[in-house]
Amino acid sequence: MNFTTSDGIDLIFSSIGEGTPIIFIAGYSGHEYSWSAQTDFFSEHGFRCLHLDKRGHGKNAAVLSGLRISRLAKDIKEMVDLLQLASYHLISHSMGCGVAFEYLSLFGDNHVKSVTFIDSSPKPINTPDWQLGMTGLTWQTLTEANTTLANLALTQKKINTDLLRKMMRGNQAFHFEQTEPLLLDLLTKDYRDVLKQTTCPILFISGELSPLFPTQLMAYYVENAQHAQSFLAKGAGHLPYAENPDETNQVLQAFLRENGGREF
Repeated sequence: MNFTTSDGIDLIFSSIGEGTPIIFIAGYSGHEYSWSAQTDFFSEHGFRCLHLDKRGHGKNAAVLSGLRISRLAKDIKEMVDLLQLASYHLISHSMGCGVAFEYLSLFGDNHVKSVTFIDSSPKPINTPDWQLGMTGLTWQTLTEANTTLANLALTQKKINTDLLRKMMRGNQAFHFEQTEPLLLDLLTKDYRDVLKQTTCPILFISGELSPLFPTQLMAYYVENAQHAQSFLAKGAGHLPYAENPDETNQVLQAFLRENGGREF
């Protein structure tokens, strides 16, 4: 399916399954198929899985205008309005967490049943008074971030071969240089105030061995959000939803059921 955005861009999205909507927001270089384990599971358990690849990513890789976190959040809002969704869950990972935070900041959480943030910080840049950002990221190292991410091993556990094959379905050459403005926009954000103001339930999932973000963020989310819980994915790196898919799905299922998902 596709729709035309308010700035005149055609974007492709997919809808799989029926039931309570879940909007999945992938990380930098990620796409719809990154969530294959979750789409397979939740579409079979009473949920409607919605995927809108970010501009410059996946099925929308050719769209290189509007590479700003605020525009990506607006794209999701326009999809929500098109589908006339009364309420829905947001599940986000890494850069996708920034898009989710921006969405909450711009449009509020009145219609959001819950938000899941997977391995991301509300403030990526480390400063003297904030050390829970991305590993090694400071204002001085900001311009090196894209090169660092392009060469970094993000996982600690081997992803199941069958799942990896499904995830690779949407793979195409990702243009790190062309999408760098989007990455730099994300890395300069500070959503700590949004986290504190959000009233819907929050789940934060941390990869125990994440090369990007410290596990201490678990305590930060729980202590600073109004309604938050956390989960540590043992032995996982930055992609616990793919490294520990069964465990992650069970945790997500319990959280969504607790906060407005279908009973089954």
